[in-house]
Amino acid sequence: MTFTKGFLKRKYELKPTNLIGGLLLWILSAYILYAFFQLYREAFRLFTGHLGDRALLVFSPTENYIYNLFYAAIASALGYSIALRFTLQNSIDRLNWRTLSLARRTLNNEGFWTWSFLLWFGKLGSMLGIWYLIFAMQYDLNFIDEFAILLILLPLVLFYSSWPTFSRLIRDNKTKWFLSVSTVFIMMSFIFAFKNFTDYKRINENILSRSIEHVFDLQKPNSQSQQRIYRRSLIIDIYIVKDTLGTKEPAIFFESIDNRVNCQDIRKAVAIEKDKVSSWEQYQLTANLHIDERISIKHIKPILDELRKADLRKVQYSTGRKYSRYPAEYPAFKYSGIQKMLLPKDYPAFENFLDSAERIDLTNKAVKLSESLMYRNSSLSNFNRIEISLTPNYVALNGQKIDSLDLEQKVYGFIKKYSPNYVIIFNSDDEIAYKRYIEFLDILWTQVDRLRNEMSLELFDQPFDKWYWEPELDTIKSQFPRNILEWSTEEQRLNELMKKAGNRR
Repeated sequence: MTFTKGFLKRKYELKPTNLIGGLLLWILSAYILYAFFQLYREAFRLFTGHLGDRALLVFSPTENYIYNLFYAAIASALGYSIALRFTLQNSIDRLNWRTLSLARRTLNNEGFWTWSFLLWFGKLGSMLGIWYLIFAMQYDLNFIDEFAILLILLPLVLFYSSWPTFSRLIRDNKTKWFLSVSTVFIMMSFIFAFKNFTDYKRINENILSRSIEHVFDLQKPNSQSQQRIYRRSLIIDIYIVKDTLGTKEPAIFFESIDNRVNCQDIRKAVAIEKDKVSSWEQYQLTANLHIDERISIKHIKPILDELRKADLRKVQYSTGRKYSRYPAEYPAFKYSGIQKMLLPKDYPAFENFLDSAERIDLTNKAVKLSESLMYRNSSLSNFNRIEISLTPNYVALNGQKIDSLDLEQKVYGFIKKYSPNYVIIFNSDDEIAYKRYIEFLDILWTQVDRLRNEMSLELFDQPFDKWYWEPELDTIKSQFPRNILEWSTEEQRLNELMKKAGNRR
């Protein structure tokens, strides 16, 4: 037997047919895996729009391509692993133990890295999937901006994981092989990324077209004071948005975009919603109002009057959270905001009295009022009171203009001194925007919250918002109630009659 030069370092030659077959297998398997990843992602996006917080994960064209590129690169790296295994297993020179050992070591390393990646990638994907389906995690995680390096390195590490052992197998052809497979990997990833197996834009529009917030560009104000509704079964979501047709009157929707009502039909719509719950639950229903901050108060007051006359007197102004990093449309804010009661209860007899009295000349005549549940005008003499008037240009305290910071301190000091025997009369001009109304209503609510929290910390060494149904909660609330009065339409009419007659409140 004759030994030839270099028999111990014999070059490893791959058969051309195996190379061609491996390349085709690489392309085909990568394409199939990429299709699976993208369809799985689209199915996942659809679920986020129907489950949990029901917030669709929307991609812009740029974001869509970047995520496509990431999945295409992962698919290409996995396809390369399949092709490499096919090529090596069909090209092993069994007469050379060293070649056989390196080939097997390469396959073992490739299998270890591939299955390790699939294991952890699957676990991470499952965990994120559960989170996204329950919470709107897109407001907390932004992979493109915060983890861009991960999206780049993960496919590269997976693709080049077997290179250290494979490079020893091919020895003198390292540079050629490295450039060749890298070029195929990069080109395949970028080309596949242009392929969309679904019309993601159409999916976006189909789902978002059912969203009142999206269709009417609902912009909600923010508030610092926040109360929360926990029993969602006792909520009626009412949307008051700017009409896209450009009419001055806002568009009103009950619960969904398919249930648009006019102001005069609100009582009927409320009655329909009440019929969906038991009789004892009807008195616990809360109108969760989603109102566009650009709408004037003059368009909102008639709606509130109709709700009160429909005997739906507990309302919540749904707002975003002031000083929060989350936007106002964050799903967790949907059921929180500023709560209040629409008082007094509707009495048709009182309106008939006002209609009659307004036809009488009351000049130099006194109007004597007895205490009644039909109005609150006569009961103010029993309380210490201040009056705040809000106009488009300024805010006034007892007729004197004041800025918002001074108003906060004045209101805080007044409530602290006289509570619970106090009343703040809050008058808002019909021409102000809802955003301005909420801004100053929030100031009043926040001062009560502040005093309640101070009392809770002083007496019980616990923040006020940590109480639930304990007796301490009622103790604090009774000491610092929210005695903030906004006149109903009937009460305003009564005040006008009293002014004509020369009466004072």
